[in-house]
Order: sequence, then C-alpha cells, then structure tokens
Amino acid sequence: MKMKILFIVLVLLAVNNTSLAQSKLQATEIENTEENLDVKELNFRFMYRFAPRTFFIYKCTIDTEILRAFPDSSTKNFKRKEEVYITLRDPSGEKDGFVELNTGIDSIYYEFSDGEKSVKWWSQSDHDPYPINPDFDKRSALIGQFFISTISPYFEVAKIEGDFLQRAKDNIDDMSDTTLRFIFQQALSDENLKLYTDLNKNVIKNGRFKRDSTWKMKFSIPIEGINYTCDTANVTFYLYDTKNYHIKAEMPFMKPDYNTVVPIVGLDRVLSTVDSASKSSGYWDVTLSPRGRFEEATGEFNTIANIKLDEALVTDTIKTKINFKLLETYRWKD
Repeated sequence: MKMKILFIVLVLLAVNNTSLAQSKLQATEIENTEENLDVKELNFRFMYRFAPRTFFIYKCTIDTEILRAFPDSSTKNFKRKEEVYITLRDPSGEKDGFVELNTGIDSIYYEFSDGEKSVKWWSQSDHDPYPINPDFDKRSALIGQFFISTISPYFEVAKIEGDFLQRAKDNIDDMSDTTLRFIFQQALSDENLKLYTDLNKNVIKNGRFKRDSTWKMKFSIPIEGINYTCDTANVTFYLYDTKNYHIKAEMPFMKPDYNTVVPIVGLDRVLSTVDSASKSSGYWDVTLSPRGRFEEATGEFNTIANIKLDEALVTDTIKTKINFKLLETYRWKD
C-alpha cells in the first residue's frame, strides 16, 4: 500500500515539474519574441496633452547671432540671448478634442551685444538696471503676460485670447509714442506669442505611425519679427528610444513675408521690411512622451535677410538657435 502511494506521489511530482518546465519555456519564448520584435513594425500614437491641474514649467532659450554687411563692405555683429520662463496648465481637461491652456510668461533673462557695448538683465533681479536698448522693448512687453492658448485636435494653437491680454493690448493702443506702440503691438501678436509658447509648431499630427514614417506639413516661424514659411516641410519620425518619440521637421527653403514691417536690430527706432529674395532654412526637432508630454524641442535656422534702409540695402546673415526644455511639473493643490 505504501509503495502504491509513493508511486502516485512520484507521478504527480513528475507531471507538475513537466508543466512548470513548459510554462517557463513558453514564458522564455514570449520574452525572446518581445526582445527581438522590430520596433519599426509597431504603430505608435502621437498625442499633445497636458495632465489636468498640473503645472508644466518650461524654459525657452533663443540664441541669435547677426552679421550685418553694408554696401561699402563694412560689417557689424550683434549677439542676443533670451531665456523665457513659461508656465502651462490645463485647469479642466480636454473638451471635444480641444485643450485650453493657462499660459503665463513668468520671467525673462536677456543679454545683448553690438560689438561695442553689452547689456544683461534678469527680471527677477532687484539690482539689474533696466536696459536702455531699443532691441529690449519688444521683450519687455512679454513680461508677466497671461493668456489662454487653445490647442485643437490637430495639435495646432487654434486661438490665443484672454481678458488680461486684451487689457494689455488696450493699454498699448493708448500709448502716445507711435513707434513704441507699434513694437509693443507686434510683441503681443499671436505669431510672436506662439514663438515662445507653441512647442509643437505643427510638427506632430494625430494618428498612429511606424518608426521612419514621413509626411509633409506647413511650417512657419518668426525670425527677427518676420515670418518665414515652408509649405512642404519634410517630417520624419526617426527614433523611439523606449521612453520618448523623436520627430524632426526639415525646411530646406523658407520664404519671408516681405510685407511685414519690423524694428531693425541695432538701429534706434528704425522700422523697415525685407525683400523677396530673403530666405531661411532650418529644422525643428521635438521629443515627446507616449502620454503626449513635450520633454524638449530644438530648432536651428540660417537666414539671409536683405533689409531696405533708405536707398541702401543691407544684408543680415542670421543664425538662430531655439530650445524648449521641460524644467519641472507639479500638481495643483486645492
């Protein structure tokens, strides 16, 4: 009897061990399959979202170098550095595919040099003297501005509005200095505000895409106040690094809006346009999480701007580098 019981126990143990071995083998096969799966064959969904009731703090850095060539072959150099700190918050969540972001420009750090003198200014400092520099006027209009940015289901900034912003615009309309009024109005225009607060700039689009997918899109960005546009930018989803998507738009040729009047860098209270032969090229590279959080966006642009000054035509060779970086997030507490 005891021998029979022992036999049954041994048989059950053998069956159990066999089942465990098969389970481990299946688990190993699944694991190996996942490890060997070609990421190119996966479809990834892009989103542009902000977790409700969460503050997203970004720093936008813009480095600009300008080499100006005059008709007599003389030249002049200008350098500018801007660090603009921005807060974005979705107070109520997505509605019918639209997101309304509370957008605040909190502070600005500014440097400028014309080869002879330079200025540095930080809006949070109690000791930096206010720059007496026409180039700074356009940046000073941004400080402390607050508005609502509406993001469409196509991830475009569909609208910029708000009572606080409208009051600021109304106050500008009452300024007696017509040149300064023009500069401030341009500073608070939708296009200029989007330069500092729209991270996507139309690069990603809604849908599912395989890695190395490509598509065309329209890209536009203001450079020294002039909008440069490429109607057929080449966009590539070139990398998924297991944490973030990396998507890059390349613009081999961008043409200017040569009808726009802008203040000219380095010249006091001079407004002018660029000619139709002016051009730019560059790229915009975004780093996006699967949950739709922008971690970073970087762009570089090389621009030739022919500026009309009285009867002369001067040429600015402009190098612009822009970087958005997510600094921190924190939840709103009731």
